[in-house]
Amino acid sequence: MNHADRPPHNRDASGVTRKPPGRTDKPAQGNTETADNARRIARIRREISADGDRWRERFPILANQNLIGLGIFVIAVAGVGVSGFAYIEGHIGWYICIPLVAFFTSLLHELEHDLIHWQYFRQHKFLHHSMLLVGWVLRPGTINPWIRRRLHFQHHKLSGTEKDMEERGIGNGQQFGALRLLTMLDTFTGNLVNVWMKAPGAHRLRLSLRIVAANFPFAVLCAITWYGFLMFHGMDAMTTWLGIPIAWSEGTLALVSGASPWIVILIAPFYLRSFCLNFISSNMHYFGDVDSLMKQTQVLNHWILWPFQLFCFNFGSTHGIHHFVVREPFYIRQLTARTAHRVMREEGVRFNDLGTFSRANRFTALAVGAEHPVAREV
Repeated sequence: MNHADRPPHNRDASGVTRKPPGRTDKPAQGNTETADNARRIARIRREISADGDRWRERFPILANQNLIGLGIFVIAVAGVGVSGFAYIEGHIGWYICIPLVAFFTSLLHELEHDLIHWQYFRQHKFLHHSMLLVGWVLRPGTINPWIRRRLHFQHHKLSGTEKDMEERGIGNGQQFGALRLLTMLDTFTGNLVNVWMKAPGAHRLRLSLRIVAANFPFAVLCAITWYGFLMFHGMDAMTTWLGIPIAWSEGTLALVSGASPWIVILIAPFYLRSFCLNFISSNMHYFGDVDSLMKQTQVLNHWILWPFQLFCFNFGSTHGIHHFVVREPFYIRQLTARTAHRVMREEGVRFNDLGTFSRANRFTALAVGAEHPVAREV
């Protein structure tokens, strides 16, 4: 295995030549960078990229991007398999299996994100697409990754706008309430409910079919199994408590019994991980009044959020780095985070702006009776 497939250091994940230090990329559509913002962005990119190169020079193995990506993939898949086997054999309880699988599949999510940017096996399509497929199967509630690729590239171009369907689809820009919580837990079901509650009547069926098609077959089967499982146990518990237990048929009991291991090994871990990731992601991205790369994201690494970060591989702390330097794989972002955070803070990127929760993720909000926007950072 060698690193021949890794894009050269002066290219981004799509193979586009990275501009030399001192120049900035073209702003995202709808973003109008001022000269000062352009300078800030150029410095952030320059220092993050330089630190990534220093890490590669210090540890040459880091240049073997395909090897590292495949190694992490094998560890994550094996982790899911061993955890599931241990649960089935009775060596661990469901309360151990679920968080273990959620952690290992958080690695698969990060790998999928890197694969979407063509970070691994760019020249070996079979391996590339096989990794995408296996990651999809083991995270059964997720959208088709090949469809997500198109939405994710759109996210980078249109971040913070109504057309950023990837972030809008996980709740970004919505006021907190039952519907946003459902969307963060289960994007497939939450977006269907959103469509039927908010879309014009003439478009509901068409939009619903598009959501189903983008999530078929795994997320559809995942949702049916999950809500059927919850309904069965909810009805069984309630009727037993009322003293009128339901006499379930043998077929129904066999169906629930057969579904139970899949619930513990794949489906419940998916919902745990999905909620943690979507909670962090939808709140670290800004929405609505975003007119610059400097306003697209914040660094969300407050200590109270660590239970969420555990199941999305420190996403809130490192994903903002990706918006500035797209080419780096997720494990390099972990290594460069200290340098990145220093320069991002110096250049005005927000850290732990917890006010975003009450502002529906707007970058600014007007105080009552005030003319100037206010925001709160911790």
